[in-house]
Amino acid sequence: MFFHSCDFDLRTVIMLSVAFAFLFGIAAFFFVGEGEEKDVAAPAPVQTAIVVPHQSDVIKPHVSVLSEETKIALPIKPPVLAGERDFLAVSASSIQTNISNMLEPTGERQVFEKKVVVSRGDTLMELLVKKVFIPRKDAYQAIQALRKIYNPRELNSGHEITVFFQSDTSIDDPKFSGMRIEKDIINSVTVNRDDEGQYTVNKEEKVVHRTLKGFKGTIDNSLYVDAKASGVPDAVIIDLIKMYSWNVDFQREIHNGDRFEVMYEEYKTDDDKIVPGKGNIIYAKLSLGGNAMPFYRYQDKNGNVDYYDNNGKSAKKTLMRTPINGARISSRFGMRKHPILGYSKMHKGLDFAAPRGTPIYAAGDGTIEKIGRFSSYGKYIRIRHRSGLKTVYAHMKGFKSGLHRKSRVKQGQVIGYVGSTGRSTGPHLHYEVIINNVQVNPASVKLPTGKSLIAKDMNIFKGVVAQTREQFNSFHTTVVAAGSHLEADLISRN
Repeated sequence: MFFHSCDFDLRTVIMLSVAFAFLFGIAAFFFVGEGEEKDVAAPAPVQTAIVVPHQSDVIKPHVSVLSEETKIALPIKPPVLAGERDFLAVSASSIQTNISNMLEPTGERQVFEKKVVVSRGDTLMELLVKKVFIPRKDAYQAIQALRKIYNPRELNSGHEITVFFQSDTSIDDPKFSGMRIEKDIINSVTVNRDDEGQYTVNKEEKVVHRTLKGFKGTIDNSLYVDAKASGVPDAVIIDLIKMYSWNVDFQREIHNGDRFEVMYEEYKTDDDKIVPGKGNIIYAKLSLGGNAMPFYRYQDKNGNVDYYDNNGKSAKKTLMRTPINGARISSRFGMRKHPILGYSKMHKGLDFAAPRGTPIYAAGDGTIEKIGRFSSYGKYIRIRHRSGLKTVYAHMKGFKSGLHRKSRVKQGQVIGYVGSTGRSTGPHLHYEVIINNVQVNPASVKLPTGKSLIAKDMNIFKGVVAQTREQFNSFHTTVVAAGSHLEADLISRN
């Protein structure tokens, strides 16, 4: 017999069985319907099939069929057993799942952002569509959601907008998923798009930390120059000068060797950005010619805030000593030879020479009695204060917008700018003080003091003074430039 002449060893039987199982799995995948189990009948052999006695459980039944024409040994497909049917169904399902996963998104999403800056004349719609290439429909829906809590017209040139996109690793084109507009360092507005294409808008506010900082130093040039060299920020120096403007003439009363001290609040966000315009001077002291003038910040029971000396007297007076910063006196009160008319004439005020456009401040609280051009004074403002007291500002370049006759102004408020209008040889401020309709010397007039704390407030104020001194004295000192820098270990969270 042919079958007995074939020498089938165990290795050959195993290899043929494995090959048969693989081919059968492929055939089942293509021919068996999804979710159905079908028994496939084996084709009838030409001659009687003889089963080779099997040696092991892992060997599949194998037959050889003898064809009369070809006489070639061929494997035949045996009946599918129950266990094999389950195995093949699972294999087919696994293959289909893998193919489906190849055709669909993986679900692994990546979010990235693009920052754009608003230019002059930009609208939010144009910026999103033309600069970031967001579909107009998506941009419109996002802006409509934004309008619920923020007006896009408030955007200014230089404003930064962060636009977010979301992409799937299997998809080339990213999708617009939202944007964030930072209104300022602390506050922002965020628009988010969900998977259903709906938009939501939220306000966000960064956590802010409060720190006390202190500086002290010697004045060798000017308060501004030496305080800045010590590390004091510009905004704090300006507030310091304003605080002492009622008591000190910075052009004539500051000398080499005088000293300063200042302690103030600084606010920072978690990403270490300083919040501008937030923070107050807590304590300051100028020592001029051996005369110490400390002031402490104090809020009374009615919520009014002011600076007071050790005796509870306000730093503010009825009028500021000088209504302008960084100016020199170019002409004093009294008789002088007029620079244009050429003859001696009474000069009834002080002239402060300063660059054109330098801000001019109201010397005290009051009401504008006259504003506009007036005779040789050029552009002119006269303010009526209390008890027959008035002040005059002349030769101005222009007035602060919004001011008119009967406008109420506050002490230290900008009312105009240095110019050279009227009878003038150059840019300067002509300043007069009038008491009961008579011009008096602004440099020598005795100005009424500000308010004083009452007895009940004084007890609380003394406690504030003691605490403030303790804080300032507990700082660790590090020499910086002409002065010293002191930074508080006290940090509080707002």
